[in-house]
Amino acid sequence: MVSVNNPIPDLSAGPVDWPAWAELLVAEREHLRPAELVHVVSWLESNAPDTLAFGLELAALVAELNMDQSSVQAALLYRGLRNGIYDREDIVAEFGDQTAFIAQSVAQMANASLLELSNSPLQEHEQEDQVENIKRMLVALINDVRVGVVKLAERVVTLRAAKNSDESRRHRIAQEVRAVFAPLAGRLGIWQLKWELEDLSMRYLESDTYLGVARQLKNKRVEREGRVAHIADQVRALLRGFGVDALVFGRAKHIYSIWRKMNKKGIPIEDVHDALAVRVVVDSLADCYAVLGVIHNKWQHIPPEFDDYIASPKENGYRSIHTAVVLPGEGTLEIQIRTQAMHEDAELGVCAHWSYKENFQPQQVSDQFDTKVEWLRQVIEWHEELDGSERLSTLLQHRVSEERIYVSTPAGHVLDLPVRATALDFAFRVHSDVGFSCQGVVVDGQPAHLWEELKTGQRVEVTTQTPAQPSLEWADRALGFAVTDRARAKLVHHFRTLPVAEQARLGEVSLVSRLTALVGRGHRDRILSAQQDRTEVFVEAGSLRLDGSDILEKWLQADAQTRSWVPGLFSIEVVASNRDGLLLNLTQVLGDLKLQLTGTTGRVSPDAKQAIITLETSIESWRSALLLLSRVQNLADVNQVAFSTLSPAS
Repeated sequence: MVSVNNPIPDLSAGPVDWPAWAELLVAEREHLRPAELVHVVSWLESNAPDTLAFGLELAALVAELNMDQSSVQAALLYRGLRNGIYDREDIVAEFGDQTAFIAQSVAQMANASLLELSNSPLQEHEQEDQVENIKRMLVALINDVRVGVVKLAERVVTLRAAKNSDESRRHRIAQEVRAVFAPLAGRLGIWQLKWELEDLSMRYLESDTYLGVARQLKNKRVEREGRVAHIADQVRALLRGFGVDALVFGRAKHIYSIWRKMNKKGIPIEDVHDALAVRVVVDSLADCYAVLGVIHNKWQHIPPEFDDYIASPKENGYRSIHTAVVLPGEGTLEIQIRTQAMHEDAELGVCAHWSYKENFQPQQVSDQFDTKVEWLRQVIEWHEELDGSERLSTLLQHRVSEERIYVSTPAGHVLDLPVRATALDFAFRVHSDVGFSCQGVVVDGQPAHLWEELKTGQRVEVTTQTPAQPSLEWADRALGFAVTDRARAKLVHHFRTLPVAEQARLGEVSLVSRLTALVGRGHRDRILSAQQDRTEVFVEAGSLRLDGSDILEKWLQADAQTRSWVPGLFSIEVVASNRDGLLLNLTQVLGDLKLQLTGTTGRVSPDAKQAIITLETSIESWRSALLLLSRVQNLADVNQVAFSTLSPAS
């Protein structure tokens, strides 16, 4: 039966009362016009009846997201357009430009495989077409968010129907959804779509695990529902006693989220304390903090579980206060506190900002939406700066799936970075010029390495030098200095715009100096003389079209003598300014790289200004040796490093 809660009619049950259906669909959504929806349905019954069932389900979901008239109409018409039953001009003539634009843009996205999952290698022109398809999709989403929202809703409906498809198709769709579309829904703040995309993709990719978690939740459903209702009553009564009128209700954590927490922490479902949470929705910002005070005064709170996303919103704009308290006899409870506007924004994301505007135009997108999609503009910009060396789909996956950390500048400005971002990444996040001229960093008042991974809450200060002296090694993937796409794109763009002669010089200096440190002058000269095209290779390294570590590893593996050195025991002689903590820094580098120190000696120069320290360690590969060399060379006050083998591989 068709109802407000289930507005999808059963087409096999006979004729449908379409005016009544439209009225139910638009109930409490005064910005939608039911008569126009009836017109679209009638037109579809005549022109593409086989697409009607899919269109009705998609339109119901899009309407539920409070999207505008053109979006709901495009949802109804999308499948017929995608299948070639009618074309864009037919839609324009019957329903207008806006509906046609959205439907066509979503249909065009179907031609772009965001994971490039083809089993056969693509021809060069096919790869270029694929990149252009993805770019067009991103540009369409940036220019008009309705395209992205309808596409995400279309993925939900497609995943629902995939249960009737063969396993390979289910897996392909689910993999792409998990890698790109579910995180994209999160970045746009549309929680309502995100959770269903995550749950459905898990259902197909880890069906046994999914069903196991679902079964445990079902077994405890009555108990959980009763418990949360009782707790909500307690919270409501507590707040009413302090004169706070609030909407209090329970929230069930979805299956994928529960499984992810169980897997991450290695705990059973019984220990997932926020599988149920209570939300408190109030009228004003002041009420949010008043509620927090009342709750913390009544029940013991758990400090590590407290997050104020009102003071420091998430990158997708999400705002709410999260806290966890211990209720006597009830255990741990998560409580989320927010205003009604914050609640609508959390549930609908970008859809909440403009869904009720009349005569919506893409140019009229709010500043808040601009902030939400700025990262998409960056993806396209970075791809251009990287000159195609990084797959566009890879950059997109990086940006949509990143977890974030939050660190502050000395002035107190909080900046966000992806998890595992380094101090050098921070410098480029502050400004490109700061990154290029970075000389060193101080983290929480202590000198730190450029490759050091940052953590939320740290305070980072960058020291700079003039003129700027960026290093080719900073962009070398194997060395881990810059791991963010932003920093690498800036570095690649910088070195690729240099004159070819300068690229050749920089590439030669970097490769020859590292090769000398690793094998000595004699072996270096032999290896270099064997390279027929070394000038071209110097240019490739100096322009970052190839990573220097890859080039050197290839040379060392191709040489009969040096190939036999690894795995083996090496001696590393380090000459540096004589200072406190030098030996500690060196042993820390070995420890961080999980290399065992098997021996060490040290002495100072006659004038005591220099220290000469020798370390002995086992090295399993030339890649490990290159990483160790880079780390040691970049320690403060180190002037020279030289490797020598003590025992070749057996």
